[in-house]
Amino acid sequence: MEPILDAASRAAVGEAMRRVADAEIRPRFRALAEHHVHLKGPGDYVTEADLEAERALTPLLREILDVPVVGEEATAADASVAAVLATEGTAWTVDPVDGTANFVEGSETYAVMVGLVEDGVPVGGWILQPELGRMFEALQGVGAFVDGRSLSAGVEASRGAEARASLRGEEPRGAVSVKFAVKDVKAGLLAAEPELGGYDELRMCAGFDYADLVTQEVGFLVYTRAKPWDHVPGAAIAAEAGFTVGRVDGSGYRPAVEVGAPLLAARTDRWESIREVLARNLGL
Repeated sequence: MEPILDAASRAAVGEAMRRVADAEIRPRFRALAEHHVHLKGPGDYVTEADLEAERALTPLLREILDVPVVGEEATAADASVAAVLATEGTAWTVDPVDGTANFVEGSETYAVMVGLVEDGVPVGGWILQPELGRMFEALQGVGAFVDGRSLSAGVEASRGAEARASLRGEEPRGAVSVKFAVKDVKAGLLAAEPELGGYDELRMCAGFDYADLVTQEVGFLVYTRAKPWDHVPGAAIAAEAGFTVGRVDGSGYRPAVEVGAPLLAARTDRWESIREVLARNLGL
């Protein structure tokens, strides 16, 4: 079966992301006026950079592959936009500025993320970290890459992660979103922590979290919220790099399903053992 995008089209996605980041996002970084920052909900920021970047990126993606685009900001304005993700069709997902709170605070820990969903399954992912210039990308059946270099579990692990693991004689710690979990889930996650070797907090930017995972800076990720634009790109990249992303109750990951058991991303050879510990402590 031929990949859904050829090499030129895959490269065009990354180029479009870089162009939009340079034109609409980076000039606003650490230069936002107060009236350029708005709240969609408690702690949920949207800025002029988010809005303008999504407006610019959406038509560029449709020029590459003319299918619906499920953007975070478009969906915030009209929730029906995301309905295509539950069908057997193909769609892009866009998070124009992932980690908007970090962006507002002037932290470089933000990303531009594009995903591709086919028949309800993540099949493509692109994560650009604009201030670092790093690009992670993958397409089902083609492989996963960081800045053009092949990326697979155990092959492209960072030197720092390898050194730390060697000194400790163990896997890197996981990163878990305990802070935003509801009471019962929070209790279960905390109960599982000693068995799993302790947790770090997530970076508040899935584009950096998934990058940390596939370079083995962290051992696993657990999320209690699963917006498609946050997870489709990372799930596609992780799958091609030797990792598994799925619900702790064993139900897998479907981008159209935003609620349910926590989402676990881990190296495939460790995924089930971590899932079992979490499920037991969560009563699943």
